[in-house]
Amino acid sequence: MRGLCCVLVWTICGSATAHHSPARFDLSRVVTLEGEVARYDFTNPHVYIYLDVTGDDGEVVSWELEASSTPNLVRRGWAPDSIAVGERLRVRVNPPRQAVLSIARAQSVIWPDGRTLAVRSEDSVVPPADAVATAEALEGTWLGRYGLTQVGTDLAAWPLTAEGRAAQQRYDGSQNPHVDCVPVAAPSLMLYSNIYTLRIEAERVLIGIEWMNAERVVYMDGRSFPDGGERSNQGYSIGRWEGESLVVETRNFADNGAGNAFEIPSGAEKRLVERLTLNEDRKRIDYVFWLEDPEYLTETVHGEGTWDYRPDLEPLPNRCDPEVARRFLETG
Repeated sequence: MRGLCCVLVWTICGSATAHHSPARFDLSRVVTLEGEVARYDFTNPHVYIYLDVTGDDGEVVSWELEASSTPNLVRRGWAPDSIAVGERLRVRVNPPRQAVLSIARAQSVIWPDGRTLAVRSEDSVVPPADAVATAEALEGTWLGRYGLTQVGTDLAAWPLTAEGRAAQQRYDGSQNPHVDCVPVAAPSLMLYSNIYTLRIEAERVLIGIEWMNAERVVYMDGRSFPDGGERSNQGYSIGRWEGESLVVETRNFADNGAGNAFEIPSGAEKRLVERLTLNEDRKRIDYVFWLEDPEYLTETVHGEGTWDYRPDLEPLPNRCDPEVARRFLETG
């Protein structure tokens, strides 16, 4: 592995980006919209709230507010009937970068009686049923914390080739496999605030990912990478144990319009190394990755994240609706 030349450190104060280009929203600003609910779609991959807002000139503007996925919202107290058409709400949002657009990214919703529901904040997730529960090994159920800023909004530090820069400039979200309800590739897939389940077998490790019902298979039987093997969205993964740490190397990724990050594609030579380590307190997994792709990256990219041990949680249904997955294309 080449030396670590680019370090992208994740902090828990970051917000997750949507599956399309985060350039649509100004994540440095939060404003409040107040209006009447015209529509509430409790759908995946994103929940949408449509709010009719009356301006100072008396004109009513219909705003499309994008929230998170239904599993993320349920763990923050949401339900399909949390919002009723016709009621008045205040919604804290990240506004659009282009003032002509009436779209925004929801952060929290406030009812007239003061009740509030968060959309993304870490401290709004339902607490563990057993605060002192610890894991005996990596096997179990884990809740990822938001780490998507590394592959969504913190891209200025990425060491891109000329082709990588050009691809980033061309990116409008339609290149992302999410528009076809296909999960994004690792490492992005491993940085969601979703449930991860690890099952350790004799010759493989299975990683179930709540987001779009994805799964990764890591072969642990000492095999080599197949010559001329078939390329796939999640590639071909081979693992080994280093003490209690699981080290995974993945190659044979298919070409992907958002394979390295949400605005940066991946090519045939993409190589990913990941390390999953049970923390000393045995209540979380430290996830670290090293990413190489000479077609789009001039140097190795390094990032990290954290999964909390949550044996009290289970993955929630989140069938991706193709129409909803492509909805943002209509308002870009």
